[in-house]
Amino acid sequence: MTAPAHYAIGAASALLIQNYLPVESSQGTRIAWALGIAIASHVAVDTIPHAEHFLKGRYLAVELIVETVVMLGILVGASRSPLVAKIILAGMAGAAIPDGLSMLSRCVGWPVLSWVDGKMHLSHGKLNLFYANYFLQSVFTVLCTIYVRIKSA
Repeated sequence: MTAPAHYAIGAASALLIQNYLPVESSQGTRIAWALGIAIASHVAVDTIPHAEHFLKGRYLAVELIVETVVMLGILVGASRSPLVAKIILAGMAGAAIPDGLSMLSRCVGWPVLSWVDGKMHLSHGKLNLFYANYFLQSVFTVLCTIYVRIKSA
């Protein structure tokens, strides 16, 4: 999946899980759950066969930086609450962790990172319900972004 799709789905998941936590949950607990559910959302969404980024190397790095800055502005920019902003950030970060570990694993070549990456991407593309092309990923991104904007306003 593309980074914006993961960011939006992760942020939406992070906000959604808050509805199921006890009201008296601490900020740390809320942020930890947001991070964890966003990592899980990445793994779950990646089970659907999907289009990937087609740029490589430094071009991909520039694309990811631009996408990250834009999605930060769109997703976090609407938040009126510092706690909600932290939850959205945790959702975005959690959604980025599996692919971030994958990139780091390729850069440094540490066996432990390769093992973790392999486990996180074990079911990558194996749920053959449909193919998430760029258009469909854009639809997911827009719908999740609308949810985040509404919930964080």
